[in-house]
Amino acid sequence: MTLRALGKVAALFAAVGCGGDGYGSGPTDNGTPGGTPAGASSSITVSNNRFDPSATTVATGTTVTWTWAQGATDHNVTFADGTKSATQAAGTYSRNFGTAGTYAYQCTLHGGMNGTVTVR
Repeated sequence: MTLRALGKVAALFAAVGCGGDGYGSGPTDNGTPGGTPAGASSSITVSNNRFDPSATTVATGTTVTWTWAQGATDHNVTFADGTKSATQAAGTYSRNFGTAGTYAYQCTLHGGMNGTVTVR
């Protein structure tokens, strides 16, 4: 094999080795190793009659923040375990998820306004 061909093979291996799989390889911004799945969000928007996204997956130890959209009516974030935000039309609510599991929540003022946070 010539030196030029050997260089091309080395460049190919380097390019393949840089590909991603959708997961972080180092600590996330909350200090947990391994990262969170691609598309995961720790920010949820509370709009009129919906949470966006309504389902998210985060790493253990992540703090998720719900932010009320401008012009939203009164809503709350109420979990099955009894943890809840104030009923409000503006502002934010945050909860830290230290234990793996699936956490269902809803707005108790508007039926059908539901969401889940899956913690891995």
